[in-house]
Amino acid sequence: MQLFYKRFGVITGFLLLLGLLVVNALITQRQLRGMIEHQARVEFTEQVLLAVNQTQSLVEDADTGELGYLYTANLQYLRPYTQAFEELGPQLDLLKKMTAGHTPEAGEVEQLRVLVESKLGDLASNILLYQSGYPAVARQVILSGHDHLLTMEINNLIGEILLQETSLESLRAESAQRSVRRAYVSIDLATLIAILGLCFLAYYIFKTMALRDLYAHQLQEREEWFRTTLTSMGDAVIATDRRGSITFVNSMAERLIGIPSNQALGRAIGEAFPLFHETTGKPIENPFRKVMEQGFVIGMASHAMLAHSDGSRIAIDQSAAPIRDAQGRLVGMVIVFRDATQERKSQEVLRKTEKLAAAARLAATVSHEINNPLEAIGNLIYIAKTTENLPEAAVAHLSMAEEELIRVSHITRQTLGFYRESKMPGMVDLPTLVESVLSIYSNKFRTKHIRVEREFQPCPPIYALSGELNQAIANLVSNAADAVSNGGSIRVGIDCQRRDEEEVVRVVIQDNGPGIATEHRDRIFEPFFTTKKDVGTGLGLWVTKEIIERHGGSVEVHCATAEANQGEAATTFTVTLPVRPEAESFAGEDSAQNSAEQAVSE
Repeated sequence: MQLFYKRFGVITGFLLLLGLLVVNALITQRQLRGMIEHQARVEFTEQVLLAVNQTQSLVEDADTGELGYLYTANLQYLRPYTQAFEELGPQLDLLKKMTAGHTPEAGEVEQLRVLVESKLGDLASNILLYQSGYPAVARQVILSGHDHLLTMEINNLIGEILLQETSLESLRAESAQRSVRRAYVSIDLATLIAILGLCFLAYYIFKTMALRDLYAHQLQEREEWFRTTLTSMGDAVIATDRRGSITFVNSMAERLIGIPSNQALGRAIGEAFPLFHETTGKPIENPFRKVMEQGFVIGMASHAMLAHSDGSRIAIDQSAAPIRDAQGRLVGMVIVFRDATQERKSQEVLRKTEKLAAAARLAATVSHEINNPLEAIGNLIYIAKTTENLPEAAVAHLSMAEEELIRVSHITRQTLGFYRESKMPGMVDLPTLVESVLSIYSNKFRTKHIRVEREFQPCPPIYALSGELNQAIANLVSNAADAVSNGGSIRVGIDCQRRDEEEVVRVVIQDNGPGIATEHRDRIFEPFFTTKKDVGTGLGLWVTKEIIERHGGSVEVHCATAEANQGEAATTFTVTLPVRPEAESFAGEDSAQNSAEQAVSE
């Protein structure tokens, strides 16, 4: 509204100034016409005066020429008379024409014509008398005074005409001067109005330019602030115009769509932002049309996949909202989206972890229920072995059954340990822990004829969660057993070292399997990445790394192909653990999460 009033005031002032200039121009034009008319009348009066004076001069020339000729008989004196006689007629006609329409002057000019013609007639008569041989008579006529009286009447009449015309000339000259002054005043007034108007217009223009520069600077700062904010956002942002052409892309959006902003600008949103269904792989309709039709924010489903420019697809979460101008009209759309790959993997991890935790609880329950009848079976075997007169072959078989029963009992106790021993940290003897893990997989070693080499050096116990370390070592041993072929070998070593003023224990697990492919080495610790195809979950090494790092340690892998290593160890996992990590490293850990992780195994 304020802008409307400003524009209305400027337009009104401009029209008022224009009206004043037009009115002043009309007045000035009228004054100039009056000045020209008065000046023309002054010039006309001057011409009349000149014509009257010339008439008087011609009459005097005619009179003088006659007298000179009559008294000298010299024909040269007749030249002025002859010339005056010839010119007086046209001169009187001119006077008559000039004074036509002016009643006083016209009558006097007509009277002057009569007197002049009479005068000329008398002069011609005297000259004729003189030339006819009556010079005395001609002189006597002159001496009679008739010509002199006629000349006086002509001069008096000419004097009256001159007096009237002179008075009229003064009046007309004064009117012309007034017209000139008025014209000057009009011109000066117009100039002053124009100067004031131009000064006001210049002031308003400069003020408007200053305000415009200020607003432009503020708008530029605000635009730069918004651009910097949008560019710095962790979420990707793409804006379009009303036709669906991209007008803005921040750096995160560039990374996700794989197109630089200078190439993305101007492209259709559907071309640069293609969406596909996560499950079916079919294209999903771009939200642009729906947003422009409905005019409100649209949250998209969580199954959308964005096609990167290199052909890969990225799981995203997105929402689209309309962009409106100050009048509320739709001028475009903005899409805010982010990479949801890790979130969906975490959700999948959570779902599988919950399943694995349930499986761990079930396994613990089953192990607990199995342990009681196993003890009863052990007692029965013991009683059977002590029976008198029992054949030696039966005793041998019972001894073998007892050994297998002891191994099964040990497995059930270890299963219960995975679930129950991870809640409170304590001092853990790594050689004992590793040996218990190897005993669990002893049957698998025998089945595949795997040779297990042990190199345990003396080392102090460490402060840790026994169940978690058991699970971590079990994952590495299980992977080694799966990797080697029949008749292969696994070497397990434990030693103690000092690094950076800290005493650490190393657990080294080596196998002579085929090794890990080069393209897989950077991803083996990622969740759900596995090379075991149908039997692997892709969680074992990820959980192992999480457990070791939570204990303040590290796990490293060194890979080589068996052929390049001449049949020696192709894959080596090295677990490094501090002897006495801070107890605070276990604070805040959720026991249910620990139990779930302990149940994970590839």
